[in-house]
Amino acid sequence: MNIFLLILAVLFLLIVLLLFCPVVVKISYHEKVSLKVGYLFPVFTVPLEKKEETDPKKAAKKAERQRRKEEKKKRREEKKKQKKGAESQTPEEQKENFLLTKIKSKGLSGLIELLKELVRILGYLMDKITGHLVISRMDLQVAVASEDAAQTALNCGYVCTALFPLLSFIEQHVKKCRHRECIFPVFTQTETKVDFVLKARIMPFFLLSGAVGSLVKALKALAK
Repeated sequence: MNIFLLILAVLFLLIVLLLFCPVVVKISYHEKVSLKVGYLFPVFTVPLEKKEETDPKKAAKKAERQRRKEEKKKRREEKKKQKKGAESQTPEEQKENFLLTKIKSKGLSGLIELLKELVRILGYLMDKITGHLVISRMDLQVAVASEDAAQTALNCGYVCTALFPLLSFIEQHVKKCRHRECIFPVFTQTETKVDFVLKARIMPFFLLSGAVGSLVKALKALAK
């Protein structure tokens, strides 16, 4: 019995330790987007672009698998249509969606109240996440360019007016944010170039608590 309790205590401590080990996300952009996620020691690179198959044999096999999958899907849809035609009304058709029934019973005011509650829940979730999110690095460099010098200057102004309010919003809502930005016009080239690096971390505990709290609030709203 004592050994069993000891094992449970060790497992509990291990789970707590894992929940308070931060998840690190790094996003970088230099002609293409790169996403890396680190947890404890391993760092995983998340592929954001589909690799094109260069081997013709593998490409042909992949196309054949896709064709067979589509054929199976069509046959399933045809069987469903035949079954639906044979039955006058299925049990699924007789039962209305729970959420739709509540909206119909409450009318327009019920729908508006439900949307307000949804916005409140989303705001709660965002506060839970951003309140514990730490941005340790956010570097942005934008070299604004176009074919016309006057248009380049205007575009540079547009970028600044869009960027600085966004940075102010992030600073107000994120726990900690270290950022560095450099926006400048370039009159010797015709294409705008952007370099961006973002490194952020958050503990899984706060993600889990935010998700559970949002779920509880959503269930309470539906139960009203």
